[in-house]
Amino acid sequence: MGKCLRYITANTDTEEQSFPVPKAFNTHVEELNLDVLLQKVDHLRMSESGKSESFELLCDHKEKFRDEIEFMWRFARAYGDMYELSTNTQEKKHYANIGKTLSERAINRAPMNGYCHLWYAVLCGYVSEFEGLQNKINYGHLFKEHLDIAIKLLPEEPFLYYLKGRYCYTVSKLSWIEKKMAATLFGKIPSSTVQEALHNFLKAEELCPGYSNPNYMYLAKCYTDLEENQNALKFCNLALLLPTVTKEDKEAQKEMQKIMTSLKR
Repeated sequence: MGKCLRYITANTDTEEQSFPVPKAFNTHVEELNLDVLLQKVDHLRMSESGKSESFELLCDHKEKFRDEIEFMWRFARAYGDMYELSTNTQEKKHYANIGKTLSERAINRAPMNGYCHLWYAVLCGYVSEFEGLQNKINYGHLFKEHLDIAIKLLPEEPFLYYLKGRYCYTVSKLSWIEKKMAATLFGKIPSSTVQEALHNFLKAEELCPGYSNPNYMYLAKCYTDLEENQNALKFCNLALLLPTVTKEDKEAQKEMQKIMTSLKR
């Protein structure tokens, strides 16, 4: 991960006030508790090892804060983290489905909160991993729709451009049969290009230089596909300067070693 945080937190007073606080609690103390909890949760998940602890902390407070928007989207995000950390297929499915339900509920409560749309999109992507082609395409459509809404609401959030880049890159590689199936479902063929993917990965890098290993990996892949080998090597070399923290970082580093080897032939 780069120098800036992967997820900027959004906690606006106006948002909090628009949701009535249960009468049973002392409002002032509860808000203070909520702020402390949110800060701790955000801080913990900056490391791979802290993500489980962050999830447990949210589980401990779900009865108290379940209707607070800032709590809701973080709880959905935490289920996404657990999906990422788990290696068991049934567990992954369980985390993805609950997270998707939570994020859907969050969107219904706060349709103008970009983080609700961001995590709904991500969790749709996770749920789609267990589906057949038709449902995968349905979830792909939802992913794109909510990602675009999130980008409108959070135009400075680099993670969104990284996700959009990945979406564009995947669509640019779809087979004819996959495109045909999507056209049957939605009346139009999904289209994107490697150039469009590249534009989004560059935007993430512009907003947050040294954003992440995976972003550098995709930049290298795009430039390799476009036969701009010098640029591809540049981003592989820049990635060597970044710390390797997450499982995703390690996989990206391995992939970039392969790219560098093939480019140097």
